[in-house]
Amino acid sequence: MKNKLQIKNRFTGTLLFEFEKEDNTIKETLLEALKQGANLLGADLKGAYLRGANLRGADLQGANLLDANLRGVYLQGAYLLDANLRGADLQGAYLQGANLRGADLQGAYLQGAYLRGAEKIKCAAVFKGLYQYIVIPYITEENIKRIKMGCFNKSLEEWESNFWNNNDEFPNNGSMKSNLRLMAYNTAKAWLELQDK
Repeated sequence: MKNKLQIKNRFTGTLLFEFEKEDNTIKETLLEALKQGANLLGADLKGAYLRGANLRGADLQGANLLDANLRGVYLQGAYLLDANLRGADLQGAYLQGANLRGADLQGAYLQGAYLRGAEKIKCAAVFKGLYQYIVIPYITEENIKRIKMGCFNKSLEEWESNFWNNNDEFPNNGSMKSNLRLMAYNTAKAWLELQDK
């Protein structure tokens, strides 16, 4: 049976894309929308089952992916600026190069997700609002402690040896902006230390 599904803007309810086919799913509708280059700014994909989808380079800025099933989804280079990923299942998702600035990852499940290279996550936390970027402290399956702050993703040892690595944006000058970054780092570091207890 043919099934027509729609993707609407989460803020305005405006129709962004619709697709009809036999046994259609939201996953197939989204993939077709991306294939056709549809503007999915603010797409409402709440609770969507997208498991295993290839969303490489997808522009989902401001999308609502609340409680979405994104297990094993390939999101390399995806644009998820200000997206709502609260409670999303990202187990095994490939996030290398994804733009998560401003994204809400509270309660997101990141175990087994790949944040860079072929690293698999054993446990992770997501902190938003500590400074202007998302902070993700995590431990790999190989028990390596890492912290992702903005576009920098480094091991704890690398951070310790060169924390002030972004002089253009965060110089070590005692400013509020730089102190907030330091506080965010110390919070992430404290979370990692708690995992040893």
